[in-house]
Amino acid sequence: MSKILIIGQENAVRSQIMEGYLKKSLGNRAQVFSCGVDPSGVDPQAIRAMAEDRVVIAGQTSDALQDFSDYHFDFILTFDESLKHEAEKIWPSTSHHLIKTPGIDGFGGLQRQEVVRNLRDHLKSSCSNFVSSALS
Repeated sequence: MSKILIIGQENAVRSQIMEGYLKKSLGNRAQVFSCGVDPSGVDPQAIRAMAEDRVVIAGQTSDALQDFSDYHFDFILTFDESLKHEAEKIWPSTSHHLIKTPGIDGFGGLQRQEVVRNLRDHLKSSCSNFVSSALS
């Protein structure tokens, strides 16, 4: 069984969405975790966007990177180069993957919810690509 860690800055949107999709697609073939450098709680708009796609992330927690430093992982997924380099220092022998994503700027309300939906769709595709390339 593979162990996968997804690292985001706040562990609020992108990493939570990736965790939800990977758990759904991999089931009991992998253990999937997410964390953040500065965890801030799961974003309600991410929860809503995932529920629209019938994936429940409402029970996921926003965990801190340091909570996982003693764990072994087969794969580490990050969203920017600085997070990837930080993760490589902690887990030098692990397979690291950089996931490029669009920004999630927006002021809130319907405008931001649409941005989160677009991000969700992008990350759903990224999850599918990761599973087919890295885990097949």
